[in-house]
Amino acid sequence: MIPRAVIYARCSTEEESQRDALKKQVEEGRLCVQENGWLLKDVYVESRSGTTTKGRSEYNRLYNDLEGDKFDIIVIKSQDRLMRNTKDWYLFVDRLLTGQKKLYIYIERKFYTTDDALITGIKAILAEEYSRELSKKINNAHKNRQRRGGPVILTSNTYGYRKLPDKSVVVVEDEAKVKRRMYELCAAGFGSRSISAILKNEGIVSRNGRPFTDSAILRMIHNPLNKGTAVMNRLHYDFESKRTVKVPREEQFIHENMVPPIVSEELWEAANEEIAKRTKARAKGEKKSGRNAGKSQLSGKLACGLCGSPYYRKTRRSYKSSDIIYEWKCKRYLETGRDENCADRSQRKRVKSLKTDGCGNVHLEEKKLYELLYKVCSQRYKTDKAKIINSMKDMLEVALKEKDNQHELDKETRKKEKLLKQMDVLVLKLLDGIIPNDVYQRMQKGLQDQFFSVQERIRELECQREKESVRKERLSSIEKELKTGKAVERAEVMQMLEETEKILIYPESMEIVFRPDEVMETECGDISFQECESSIKIEYGNLFSYKGRKREEREAVVHMMRKNPRITAGMIAKELQIGLSGANYRIRALKREGRIRFNGSGGKGEWEILR
Repeated sequence: MIPRAVIYARCSTEEESQRDALKKQVEEGRLCVQENGWLLKDVYVESRSGTTTKGRSEYNRLYNDLEGDKFDIIVIKSQDRLMRNTKDWYLFVDRLLTGQKKLYIYIERKFYTTDDALITGIKAILAEEYSRELSKKINNAHKNRQRRGGPVILTSNTYGYRKLPDKSVVVVEDEAKVKRRMYELCAAGFGSRSISAILKNEGIVSRNGRPFTDSAILRMIHNPLNKGTAVMNRLHYDFESKRTVKVPREEQFIHENMVPPIVSEELWEAANEEIAKRTKARAKGEKKSGRNAGKSQLSGKLACGLCGSPYYRKTRRSYKSSDIIYEWKCKRYLETGRDENCADRSQRKRVKSLKTDGCGNVHLEEKKLYELLYKVCSQRYKTDKAKIINSMKDMLEVALKEKDNQHELDKETRKKEKLLKQMDVLVLKLLDGIIPNDVYQRMQKGLQDQFFSVQERIRELECQREKESVRKERLSSIEKELKTGKAVERAEVMQMLEETEKILIYPESMEIVFRPDEVMETECGDISFQECESSIKIEYGNLFSYKGRKREEREAVVHMMRKNPRITAGMIAKELQIGLSGANYRIRALKREGRIRFNGSGGKGEWEILR
């Protein structure tokens, strides 16, 4: 069987300026394959140099193909054509050996073997060190150019500007008008999202034909280049970490009047000052204004029946479990504490002269409050729960169902195959001398960008098809939750709150006041609340009063002692289904209050109720 070979060719950094270096390297590889009598299966031509494998599409394609059965031999000119990074070299060799492939270096006329591991490892280290030194030289040259205020480097997608062949920069007036509009709107108080929406409504789009995103608008407004100031040495490529890092502000080089300004200094400052003001406001946690300021359906509904102040939502942690508990508390209480008449805490007792105008109303634990409202809804409103669940299920089926994307997937796959053929044709034209190397590189870069975009879209479409397989399982789980959970009940409460004007809170009751102009399906039928009743009063006793509940518990103990004067703490604990320590605590509290007394000794005697 004839061995199958592929060629990998890449320009080194020092060869990039040589017009025919890449073409010559491929020709040498083809000649090597022909001389050895191998069958050429593919050619991986990389027009991009680099110390690592990141961003090198042809190398990554070769690396992935190592796991398949596409070829038997890889032909390269020299080891540094693959990479100049020690770690990447060892990763490549590991996959090469695992896939039982061979590596032929034609400049040395030999195959790589495991016996060469030491020498090739040393070569990889030397190549990496060479690249490190080269990186230092290039970075130093860039830094000196930037310090002297050399030509401004602009990318091809810098909106509003264009660089001419003589390295001078000119303003693209049509795009500059859009940028000025952004700055004017920002200075007038509009946020980046609002500006994006305004431009979209006006039909203004970016160079790629898409609407401007809020993040892109924010970057443009922040960029001092738009006022003519070039900030150089902002970023630095770190060779060791292989990442681009930000340079500290004091080490950057700022050159004014380097390019024609699009906006004035005053407008630039005004827009950026407005952004800084918004950022500062968010950092301080200022309350948002608008229709959606409240995060809860109860916001703005609860009011104190004693002082008329609104109730605010607060959080605390449970003493026992450390879980977060949501509570609603009267605004006056939060600002001034409890009033003097309710000052039963030790702090208030010690400061008798302190005149307070607080509020003694109860705090509402949110979980208990919703449970109470569930009961109100179940008693007052006639709801077909099964019908609601089926309706919600139908809506979820529509929402979760992915559209059939097979047609689009086939279309993108054909597009991918077409791009691959175009890249193959481009390589052949380069090798045949039809197009020069610089034209090849430019066209190849454009095709690669399109290829990556199509490949990413194909991955997205395939993921969508995978999601479809778990849709039924998700729907079944949601339906089960609807039947066993409180989703329907909570929806009923939300609906009732929509029709509620306010809920007045009292220590032992609440009054739900409905808006008179609303109509709901009640036990009275489809009639307005003016014709039915406009409010509901709910008695809840000591549900929200900790001290009240404790009093009730102690009253229960007194009742047991009155019924059976010889009752023991163990019998009380069993009756109340609490621990023995809890029963003893209640007995001690009653003794401190002077409510009870035990007549006897040694555990023998009777309880006497004093009051």
